[in-house]
Amino acid sequence: MTQPAEHVPTLPAPEDAAPTRGGWLRPSEALVEGASLWAFYACLYVLSGALKPTPYIAHVYLAQAMLGGHFDIPSLPGWVEQTHVDGHHYLPYGIAPSLLMMPFVAIWGLDFRQGIFSACLGALAVVAWWSTLGHLRLAPAWRQALTAAYGMGSLFWFHAGQNGATWALMHVVANLGLMLALRGVVGRQHAWLAGFGFGLAVLSRQSIFLALPFFVGMLWRDDRATGGASIWRKALGFGLPLGLLMGFNGFYNWARFGNWLDNGYARTIHGMDDLPLGLFNVAYAAKHLEMYLVGVPLRLDTFPWFDPTLGGFSIFISTPALAFFLFANWRERINWLALGAIVPILAFYVVYYWSGYSQFGCRYSLDFLPFAMLLVASAFRDRWYNALSTVVTLGAVVQVWGLFWWGIKGL
Repeated sequence: MTQPAEHVPTLPAPEDAAPTRGGWLRPSEALVEGASLWAFYACLYVLSGALKPTPYIAHVYLAQAMLGGHFDIPSLPGWVEQTHVDGHHYLPYGIAPSLLMMPFVAIWGLDFRQGIFSACLGALAVVAWWSTLGHLRLAPAWRQALTAAYGMGSLFWFHAGQNGATWALMHVVANLGLMLALRGVVGRQHAWLAGFGFGLAVLSRQSIFLALPFFVGMLWRDDRATGGASIWRKALGFGLPLGLLMGFNGFYNWARFGNWLDNGYARTIHGMDDLPLGLFNVAYAAKHLEMYLVGVPLRLDTFPWFDPTLGGFSIFISTPALAFFLFANWRERINWLALGAIVPILAFYVVYYWSGYSQFGCRYSLDFLPFAMLLVASAFRDRWYNALSTVVTLGAVVQVWGLFWWGIKGL
């Protein structure tokens, strides 16, 4: 990132254009720039660790099973969390990653490299965020910096570039879905994209369904006077792809457990752990909030001076830009809606029995990170460029430290 010589004002532009250093790009030029951005981040994530094979390829097994016409996975390794029903073996995880990789598993089978797949999807999420920033009318230099704030300066880099293990992959797919959905509700709205992206995110990490009011609130306006769609047309555009995805997910549950709402996860957890306080309890809140807000790494006497531990640490350390969320423009509805999406997802995990262990940072925070980035973008909107550059750099240092540490530990 280069610091601008002087303040760059926000520029007006047509809805089908994208901002750049020298003005506003035509769609074809924006496509070239987006493709270049994707190539850069795909290489970054692949070289960060995705070339290292991982044994945790649960979604590859599920994709192969679905290609064979069933959801049962008899060959599922014992180290993968699974639910056993009437002699059948099922995954309790969201199905979205497997749906996306089916064409590739059809070609390469169990040899398909899930880590590289995750890295490429992660790069696509960054491009979707870059596109969203363009339609938020940010000045070019800030758009570049805020793209890097997500792609390199946040916890997303670690999980997109580590090795594509099952749990990281689900967060990456969820982020891709949410970033597509955000792009669908800013600027000239594309309700179908919002519905598809949101459904993809929910089918990867089901707690994200709690963010539904954000998309309803963003789409709830009649744009016919400006050449857009009516509320009801947008409701249909959003609801149709979302309904189809949720309907398939319901069928997936029914085919396995005879219940449209049973995803098998509670069955799996109760089969592994004794939980006297249950899966959810406010008694878990104090410990988890401490980790999310003020948790710190373990101090070491030798290089690299800090041990991240496997239990996690504050989201403001793993993604320093988040510390500026309070400076968002709270006169804008989108920021209140974003906060309204963050709070229930965070509350869900705060009262959940599990912290996310083993993890670098608080991996569950990735499920609301795209909404948090909206607040960060609002906070830095055409101001404080030096501060933005600093937190991006600090965030990138944190991710490199995590990738290095997990690499030497063989995790």
